Amino acid sequence: MPDALRWLWKDYPKPVAKPTQVNERGFYTFLEPGKEWELLGEGYGFADGPAVDKDGNVFFTDSKNKRIHKIDANGKISVWKEDSGGVSGMMFGPDGRLYVCQGGRKRIVAYTPDGKESVLAEDVDSNDLAVTLKNEVYFTDPPGHRVWFIDTKGNKRVVYTGIEFPNGVRTSSDQSLLLVDDTHGKWVWSFQIQPDGSLENGQPFYRMETPDDSSQSGADGMTLDTEGFLYVTTKLGVQICDQPGRVAAIINKPQDKSLSNIVFGGPDMQWLYVTNRDKVYRRHMKRKGVVSWNLVTPPVPRL
Repeated sequence: MPDALRWLWKDYPKPVAKPTQVNERGFYTFLEPGKEWELLGEGYGFADGPAVDKDGNVFFTDSKNKRIHKIDANGKISVWKEDSGGVSGMMFGPDGRLYVCQGGRKRIVAYTPDGKESVLAEDVDSNDLAVTLKNEVYFTDPPGHRVWFIDTKGNKRVVYTGIEFPNGVRTSSDQSLLLVDDTHGKWVWSFQIQPDGSLENGQPFYRMETPDDSSQSGADGMTLDTEGFLYVTTKLGVQICDQPGRVAAIINKPQDKSLSNIVFGGPDMQWLYVTNRDKVYRRHMKRKGVVSWNLVTPPVPRL
């Protein structure tokens, strides 16, 4: 005890220094001072599924109008694919293809950079997906309460059941964990990925904040930064969780409509993009994003 007290008071009467990782409101420093949400596009039927390619270009879907759009490094939006089949979740794989949940046609497909389509799975309900370093795919099936896996040979199988409304899905940056959020609950689940693609030791790990009048977080899209923080779109805004599973900060929504998905992009991977019902926004951050198949820093170990 005497040693502990001497250490605690060693700098007295010098004022206690403010930790460098905490801002004036007590939150971790994620936001660039003076930077707000920037509107990139509007008038979409339902914007969803932002995905980033190796160059930092961001693609998103307008599921109601069956189009896939591309946002270049300057924020300019163009139509990349017409008649996309009601796509929701999307993600680029290490092979450069854009993997998508084609809900309108009950398929999982992949597009080459020139838009050529390959079918990976048929007769499936899907909402979001994650792609591994092996180009294997995990996807969520909210109506069936299931998580599916597609191996490199095209075989599909259910790897987990039991989450009430599995929605967003992402791998950790080191590919050791699969994260699945529950839109109708408070939790983002964490699973250990096995060599054969199966999932073990699943548990509700990240606890989302919920509105006062509801027990449903509305958790949907997810992304990660290079320091291991998880970003989740929810009813309350973008909730940012630290590695032990605690909410460290909540970024307000750009507009008072549902947030569907989120991704880091841009040439420096420092722009945070969100799809917000009929609009798409971005915001410059202090943190950088990471995509599991193109690490910009070594994986951050789970605390």
